[in-house]
Amino acid sequence: MNEFDGYAHPLRGGGWRAMLRFARDAEAKPLLNRGGDPMRFEDELTATKAALRHVLAYFNGNLVSSGEIAGGTIHLARRERAERLFRKGGKIVEVRRVRSGIDRD
Repeated sequence: MNEFDGYAHPLRGGGWRAMLRFARDAEAKPLLNRGGDPMRFEDELTATKAALRHVLAYFNGNLVSSGEIAGGTIHLARRERAERLFRKGGKIVEVRRVRSGIDRD
């Protein structure tokens, strides 16, 4: 399930596409240009190099956790989400810890 992949895929009329699959995606998607269209490469090696370059950029870049705010930490993002949940409408909700009824010896 948590698979990453980058490879070249041949096109019918000639040429190649660089395909990328990240763990968050169910299937591989083509590498897109700035206009949002799939890029077409003349040979397999060029397409493979482009796929490899983008997969490595993903791993070496800023990895963002689910709900993380860019530039912050996961702890701050979770705290911000909790603040929004508990302080809707300006209400202050007191949170306290309660021991479970299980005694451990």
